[in-house]
Amino acid sequence: MKALAYSLLAAGTALVAFAAPAQAATCQLNDITGPQAADACEGYVTGNIFNNGGTNPETVADMLDALGFADAYTLDYSSLWSDPDFKLSNLNGATSLSFGGAPEMFGDTYIGIHWGGQGGGQSAIYKISLTDPTAMINIVGQNPGGTSNAVLFGTQPATPVVPEPATWAMMIAGFGLVGGAMRRRSLSVTFA
Repeated sequence: MKALAYSLLAAGTALVAFAAPAQAATCQLNDITGPQAADACEGYVTGNIFNNGGTNPETVADMLDALGFADAYTLDYSSLWSDPDFKLSNLNGATSLSFGGAPEMFGDTYIGIHWGGQGGGQSAIYKISLTDPTAMINIVGQNPGGTSNAVLFGTQPATPVVPEPATWAMMIAGFGLVGGAMRRRSLSVTFA
């Protein structure tokens, strides 16, 4: 009976291992350096998950969701992974990332990095809270594989596109004050 219990336990463990993506280690927050150090990360998942293969979109969506990314399950991953403005390929160990589609990154920014290396390398997603707009993210490169490719999943615009309600209120009040001052001004005309 004990042998049957151990067999069932081993079979259950094997099923869990196949159901979850393989992780070689836990991602390191210090993979991203400087004032834009990572606040949180998910990974390292074995292989390059930033493509349309197998269950990659679901794995990426689950990782983004765990980091608090609101649109994790509604992103069009196939378009994102083929867009050169948001996906950088053939990085060859580069230690700085600059995305053409987002010249300035700001606020909560989510970046996926595939680290190359033997056995398909590893992939991780990083959440970075940027307090100042930046066009460049710096990588330590402590991961032995070096950067292979990267994806920008989301960032906030550096400047608000639509003014906030308080800004509208101040602008309308200012127009009212200027209009009132102009109306009260008396015009005196003198003839010579």
